[in-house]
Amino acid sequence: GTVAHDLDAITTFWDGEAAGDMGEIEAQAPVEKDNGTVRVPKAKFIEDVDDYMKGKDFEQTMRELQTLFQQYKQIEQGLQQNRIRLGNKLPEIKRALDTVKLLKEKSASGDELDMDYELTDSVYAKAKVKDARSVYLWLGANVMLEYSLDDAENLLQTNHENCARNLATNKSDLAFVKDNVTITEVSIARVYNWDVKRRKAAKEAENK
Repeated sequence: GTVAHDLDAITTFWDGEAAGDMGEIEAQAPVEKDNGTVRVPKAKFIEDVDDYMKGKDFEQTMRELQTLFQQYKQIEQGLQQNRIRLGNKLPEIKRALDTVKLLKEKSASGDELDMDYELTDSVYAKAKVKDARSVYLWLGANVMLEYSLDDAENLLQTNHENCARNLATNKSDLAFVKDNVTITEVSIARVYNWDVKRRKAAKEAENK
C-alpha cells in the first residue's frame, strides 16, 4: 500500500551532471561577434586571393588559417556540448518548478498529495504529503539547501527563464561559429589552390 510519511519538506533528487543542478543559473552573454571584448574573431572572406597573398608567406598563412580553423572547431564543439547540457537541464527545471507549484497549491487547499520520489537511480518510493512548507534543492558540488516554497519557486522560475534564454543564445552563437568554420575552410582551399596555380605557373616558366 501507500507508505505515509510525516514530512516538513519534500526532497527532490537531481543528477547534477546529467540533468544539471538547481543552483542559480546566470544568463550567458552571447559570443562577441565583432568588436569590444572580442573572443571569437569574425572570419573574413577572401575576395581576391592574389591581393590577399601579396607580401605573405604561403606556409605561414596556411598555418595561421589552420590554427584559426581549429579554434573555431573547438568553440563549435564546446557550444554543441553546452547545448546538450542546457537542453537536458531545461525540462528538469520545468518539472521541479511544476512540482513546487503543485505543492503550494495543495498546501494552500489543505489537500493531501500522493507522490513518488526517487531514492536512487530507478528506485522510487511513495509518500503522502500534506502541508509542505519547504523543499530541498541540489545546488551542485554535493550541496543541498532548504528553501521555502516561495523562494524555491522564485529561484526555479529565474533559472528556467535564464536557461531558455541561454539556449536561444547558444543557437545564435553556434550558427555564427559554423558560418566562420565554413568561411575559413573556403579560405584554406582558395589559398591552397592559389599556391598550386602559382607553382604550376613557375614551373611552366622554367620549362620555356
